[in-house]
Amino acid sequence: MEPRDLLNILVGIAAAIVVVALFTVLWRAVSTHNDARRAVLSDMVFMAMAGLFLCYSIFHRTAITYEVALFAGLFGALSTIAYARIISRGRR
Repeated sequence: MEPRDLLNILVGIAAAIVVVALFTVLWRAVSTHNDARRAVLSDMVFMAMAGLFLCYSIFHRTAITYEVALFAGLFGALSTIAYARIISRGRR
């Protein structure tokens, strides 16, 4: 077994764990009635999708992978701030 094969196995396991976590969060977001919890769960969905993209990018190397991951991290923080403003109804 080569190190590349081990990396592929471990990334596959990591991707499977992220997919299970993503479906669990989606189920929880649909079943809850609390707006604050929905805001936090939607943030978790976004970050899980970013993690799933990073797992995908290990299998399929492209030149734009770094930029997409960087933008996902930046926009994740912006969405957190936006959800906080929605929950607090604009009060500071």
